[in-house]
Amino acid sequence: MVSETRSISFDEAVLAEAESRVAATGGNLSAFVNAAVLHELRIARGRELLADDDARLGPVPESVRAQVAAQWPA
Repeated sequence: MVSETRSISFDEAVLAEAESRVAATGGNLSAFVNAAVLHELRIARGRELLADDDARLGPVPESVRAQVAAQWPA
C-alpha cells in the first residue's frame, strides 16, 4: 500500500486521547487515524447504499421497522 503524508489538525483533547490509546497498545498514530478514517468511510458508504435503496424501493414500512426493533437488541 502506498501512503501519502498530509498535514491535519486535531482538537487537543481528541489528539491526546488518541495518542494515549495508541501508546497503550504499542501502535502508531498514523495507523490509528487511517483505521478511523476507513471506518467512517465504510459507514458513509453504507448510508449511501441505504439511501439508494430508499430511493429505489421506498422507505422501510414502520411495521417492519417495529418488528426488527423488537427482535434485535438496542
